[in-house]
Amino acid sequence: MKRLIIFVLIGVLLSACSSIRTTADWDPSADFRGYNSFGFSQSFDEIKLNDLDKRRIKNAIKLEMEKRGYVLSSQPDLLINGYVTAVEKTVVTNTHYGGYGPYYYGWGGWYTSTDVSNYREGTLIVSLIDVRQKQLIWEGRAEGIVAPSGGQKRTKATDDMIEQLFWKYPIK
Repeated sequence: MKRLIIFVLIGVLLSACSSIRTTADWDPSADFRGYNSFGFSQSFDEIKLNDLDKRRIKNAIKLEMEKRGYVLSSQPDLLINGYVTAVEKTVVTNTHYGGYGPYYYGWGGWYTSTDVSNYREGTLIVSLIDVRQKQLIWEGRAEGIVAPSGGQKRTKATDDMIEQLFWKYPIK
């Protein structure tokens, strides 16, 4: 029973840590109202992700850009570039149980339980480049635990991550 409680606590802690952390930086001199269109760079297609995840990210970015009034174009004002990394991480939890009696050394003995959890933490960097001036004008970074399941859950997690990232985008 105690072991089950520990697994539940670890699950809750990991889910609490799974929130996405986002940061953004932009050129304060850039006039974001002067841009009307966007496109994805050729290097965006070379991101080291499976094709499904790449499409999820592109579709989510496209949606966020269109919400801001931009249109997808083959001759864009803004070029979108992306970079993805992922790191395997391990959490080791040691739990000590004592007996009953004075100083926890009484009846029932003393034992330790060790639990190991593995997860993958990913980072997505999205960069917007002014095509005419050939310079970076906005960059957003999203970091968090990679959703392990696929299908609709993973698509929703990707959409939520990109939406949260673009909350930090200057209003057009």
